Amino acid sequence: MLSKTFRVALVILAATALVMIARQGNAQQAYPTKSVQMVPAGSPGGGLDIHARAIEQALTVEKMLDKPFTVLHKGGGGGNLLTSYLVNQKGNGYVIGINSNRVLLNELMGTIEYGFMDVTPVVRLTTEYNCWAVRADSKYKTALDILADLKKDPTSVTFGVGTVPSNDQFNILLPSKQKGVDYGKVKIVAFDAGGDAMAKLLGGHVPVLSTGFSEAITQAEAGKVRILSVSAPSKLDRAPNVPCWKDLGIDVAIYHWRGIYGPPDMPKEAYDYWNKKFAAMVKTKTWKESLDKFELFDAFLTGDEFKKELAKDNETYRELLGAMGMLKKGKK
Repeated sequence: MLSKTFRVALVILAATALVMIARQGNAQQAYPTKSVQMVPAGSPGGGLDIHARAIEQALTVEKMLDKPFTVLHKGGGGGNLLTSYLVNQKGNGYVIGINSNRVLLNELMGTIEYGFMDVTPVVRLTTEYNCWAVRADSKYKTALDILADLKKDPTSVTFGVGTVPSNDQFNILLPSKQKGVDYGKVKIVAFDAGGDAMAKLLGGHVPVLSTGFSEAITQAEAGKVRILSVSAPSKLDRAPNVPCWKDLGIDVAIYHWRGIYGPPDMPKEAYDYWNKKFAAMVKTKTWKESLDKFELFDAFLTGDEFKKELAKDNETYRELLGAMGMLKKGKK
């Protein structure tokens, strides 16, 4: 028979073990214990704000939102305000930002001292693709026709784009480079925005436009323009007869992506939580409906994969900006 003292000791040990197990369980479920601040690098109504609202809607409708979001807009500076804000939130697991590839371009151009290595890339979510468009009555029938002219004389064709530097511009330079064009001499005219650039194409002010697919497809379906190529890795369902660059023998795919970033030294529990949460979210019906509504494309990458792609993109942008004379001194 067990002594009274031994029985008491067993009870104490059992109680201690239960407390430890409970604490471990609580620790695993601890994050998040309060609302999380979601910070789009744009103003209300803009593309990054649309992403913030779509994320919140998907997680809410699909009953995946453990704690509510508070949304804080950090528009302006081409994303620099958000990057600076995240850097100053070092170690804070309750702040996540939404930004685009401007996080790479701005640091390379010297408009901010921080780059993608100074924050925590969490996941890549979506992308838009670029395309080459010409008027319906253009002499150019294929993108290869244009590239052939550029190979003979890189100044022979003028392209319109919404802004520089941008993926619109890179969608000209990268294919040109692969086809042996002296791409630093290609003539590119920037307009105020994608809509203005389309008006210039339709008005005959430029023969070719490099723009977002979503901006060109409606004009193509109306019979006003023809799309000669898309920057996607494969053909798009909405334009099945339009080749991607790889269909034309050019190993190029250009993504105008949006992703989630955290502050530097983001706690592992927060990083892991959002990787798993977003990986589940992008598979939901509500999220996919939002992509269709806003003509966005899935480009999901987990944090580790996202970092690798950022490093590759950073070197590509460095080379292209250098060729255009837009690379900050000391960044080579």
